[in-house]
Amino acid sequence: MRSNSLFPRLLFLATLASLLYSCNLRVSVRSDSLSPTPVTIPSATATPVASPTSTFTPFPTVPLLPTPTLTLFFAPTVTPTRQWSACPGIVVTQTDTDQGDMLHILRCEDGLEYDLGPLPSGVFAVGPNDKFLIYAGSNGIVYGSRIGEPHLFVLYNLVREHIFTVFNIGSAPDFKISFSDGDPIYRLVLVERNYGQKRMYDLPARLTH
Repeated sequence: MRSNSLFPRLLFLATLASLLYSCNLRVSVRSDSLSPTPVTIPSATATPVASPTSTFTPFPTVPLLPTPTLTLFFAPTVTPTRQWSACPGIVVTQTDTDQGDMLHILRCEDGLEYDLGPLPSGVFAVGPNDKFLIYAGSNGIVYGSRIGEPHLFVLYNLVREHIFTVFNIGSAPDFKISFSDGDPIYRLVLVERNYGQKRMYDLPARLTH
């Protein structure tokens, strides 16, 4: 009876021992598998990696054009002329008569009127300051007169100068009269248009100023 009851106990103990051994093995295996495995880093020299180079496509170069200079154009300024209530300063009327040419002078400033002449046919011009008058006759005599004085002065005898060709050949002159500025004196500019000859003469200050 003891032998029969002992066998199951031994079988139980053997089974229990086998189980304990198996559990112990699993625990050891798991503990071994959970332990960190050291990683060996090779001491090889690191090869430098070149940074990627971006590919740049240049834009076409545009040539610089010269900047046009703006030029501004303005309307011409109108220079106002002197305004006269009755007439334009000095009015000279030339009349051909049987005795010769007569000059009628009207000074608008004070209404003074008078006559000069008779004179040989010719041309006249009033000075820029409205204070004198010059008359160039076809006989070669140049006359001058102050505005307001009813008489003439002989200034030049062009025939005696032997300068203008028309007088040397006995032809009639075609004169044009103009004046230079009056700083310091006025000068008479006399042009004979048949031959394109010009002469300048100083005018006396007692006549022009």
